[in-house]
Amino acid sequence: MARGSRHAELGYDCVGVDLDASMLAVAREQAPHLPWFQADLAEFEPARLGIPGDFDLVVAAGNIFPLLAPGTEAAVVARLSAALRPGGLLVAGFGLDEAHLPVPPGLTLREYDDCCAAAGLALVDRFATWDADPYDGGGYAVSVHRR
Repeated sequence: MARGSRHAELGYDCVGVDLDASMLAVAREQAPHLPWFQADLAEFEPARLGIPGDFDLVVAAGNIFPLLAPGTEAAVVARLSAALRPGGLLVAGFGLDEAHLPVPPGLTLREYDDCCAAAGLALVDRFATWDADPYDGGGYAVSVHRR
């Protein structure tokens, strides 16, 4: 949530999406100046929400992918990819082991990369943290894919 707020401070147009009403309440409290939408990412269509679907950047932070309903990961990646303009980036950070997740590990990086490739996204870089520390195969990864 703070990332979107920081991007907005830098002059970028930002929107937030979450299915969980309680998470949206927290987001609205932390960044009341941003538009927040309740939607299922597996069915995400920006036009249905009245927003343009030509994002330069989609950020999926906070273990979004491991917390998705099982079997919806590919659909979510496809929906997020479709919302990007050509050349746009999908940046997703999530835990890969029990030390970095609130739930048992599920999605592997290989599976995530396969979902991205199927959605027309190419891996650009991968980091161990949001501060761009080099990824060394640890339990958390921030992946950058380009459409």
